[in-house]
Amino acid sequence: MTDIVITVAAKVSEYLVAPIGHQLSYLFCYRSHMDELDKKIQELGRVRGDLQITIDAAIRSGDEIRPIVQDWLTRVDGITGQAEELMKDENKSCLNGWCPNLKSHYLLSREADEKAHVIVQIQKDHNFPNGVSYRAPPSNKQ
Repeated sequence: MTDIVITVAAKVSEYLVAPIGHQLSYLFCYRSHMDELDKKIQELGRVRGDLQITIDAAIRSGDEIRPIVQDWLTRVDGITGQAEELMKDENKSCLNGWCPNLKSHYLLSREADEKAHVIVQIQKDHNFPNGVSYRAPPSNKQ
């Protein structure tokens, strides 16, 4: 009988403690979530800059940029703008940070964590197996 109670108690604590701990991490690990987001923004910026060099070379040689690459660049610009806006919101606190707003820290930390996950996914999508460009068909001017 005690084995059943222990097993049930272990399962209940497993389903309660992990989600609560995850939610509390947004509050207590606020700085690390914001720093991680900043790091991910910088990494994504480097990847975008590297891809932009390839795109510029393709345009100079007269190639057309693939729509999937243009879509990826749009997604990068969008998430980067959102993340930078979130980083600006971090500085809006009572008495220049001397009086932290716990609710604000929780919400900002949670959003920073979500944005960092989105950035990781966007970075994974940056490999284009068919290249970033294609030869434009010759125009039929007569």
